[in-house]
Amino acid sequence: MRKLGRIAVPILGSAALVAGMAGTALAAGTITSGGAPYTGSVIATNLGNVTLAGNSFLGPVINSCTSASLGTYTQSDGTGGRLDSVSLSGCTNNRGGTTTITASGLPYTGGHVDYAPVAGGRDGKIVIDAPNAAVDIKAVLDLPAWGLMGVECHYGLTTTSPLNIDVYNPSNANKPVPSNSHGQGKLAGQSLQFISGASICPASASANGNFQIVTDPGGANLDLGP
Repeated sequence: MRKLGRIAVPILGSAALVAGMAGTALAAGTITSGGAPYTGSVIATNLGNVTLAGNSFLGPVINSCTSASLGTYTQSDGTGGRLDSVSLSGCTNNRGGTTTITASGLPYTGGHVDYAPVAGGRDGKIVIDAPNAAVDIKAVLDLPAWGLMGVECHYGLTTTSPLNIDVYNPSNANKPVPSNSHGQGKLAGQSLQFISGASICPASASANGNFQIVTDPGGANLDLGP
């Protein structure tokens, strides 16, 4: 952001969201908290379930997680950031099983935060640069409806298309969850690509979800501006 700096992913997407806050800011922008430039740790937590979905040769695989938390660090100008931690739990899938999501090779860097307001919408966006060889999100799926257990799939950013996450300031009336008083991020169909794993794994994973973004510790609001 230059203001906020992989938050996250419905599962995979969350991680990407926070990672973007951690990269080099290319557009004008500043991250502030309480009116002062903010350099430090940031945490993103989900607002409602996050989902990760894809199609395999056996049909759609849809994962839904009840809890997601991602920790990152950023400087006030959006540079020098990194994704330090990823926690996803309560994940089930549409095949009657569970899914375990983990991130390998942390911390992640690479990306920027742009102040890019849209009338009636976001205040800016987090951009995760691609390709990014460091990103490796592992999903282990139990799919009892198909008689398959422990199916391991790895996803990352292997194409040249960056991953974009819209960000909203606390005062933005068009936030995804207006009843939440904090700044927010939104993933809407952002895609990660298959790297390795079983043949049953979907070729890509589409992430959807909403997140709040605050300082850590403290839980103070962050603002993105010019």
